[in-house]
Amino acid sequence: MKNFIKSTCVVVLLAVGGVFAVPLISAGMARAGVVDIETVYRRKAWEVSFVAFDDGTFSCMAEVGSSSNRFAIWAYADESARLQFYNTDWEFDDETADVIIKVDRRAEWTLNDADLHGNSVLFDLPDEDSSYRFLREVMRGNVLNLYSSAGSLIERYSLAGSSASIVKLIECGDALNSQDDDDNPFN
Repeated sequence: MKNFIKSTCVVVLLAVGGVFAVPLISAGMARAGVVDIETVYRRKAWEVSFVAFDDGTFSCMAEVGSSSNRFAIWAYADESARLQFYNTDWEFDDETADVIIKVDRRAEWTLNDADLHGNSVLFDLPDEDSSYRFLREVMRGNVLNLYSSAGSLIERYSLAGSSASIVKLIECGDALNSQDDDDNPFN
């Protein structure tokens, strides 16, 4: 299985112009089911990685922050995307909450019914124009602020390097999608 994962990683890494790196599991993103994380791109504060899970699925992730406090954008083979805010100080019991995000001084974005699970706040981006506008704001911004629904500042994340990193994340997701379309189980 490890050889299958490595060969699939090579195909995806070549598709996004990456180079194989030593396997790395970020303490902030480690979770049950992660088999391997390969960094494919770094730009300023951001890192883009290819992630293999023990169920044979793969995803791409662009993240920023420290090992105890991270913001990540996940891209999957089915073209879906998920935001993740992670903090080791958080302990959630599968709840939901409305959270607010604000990039620089632009208008705020309300993420209704975000999933609160373990150390993470998770939100699936809808396949809508608004999601693309949000990602463009992240790419052009300097700082992303995470607020409670009451308006209290929870965390701040640097967006330095996010523009190039999100482009690489999209390329990685496209490579995953093209791999997913292949009916040959030996590729």
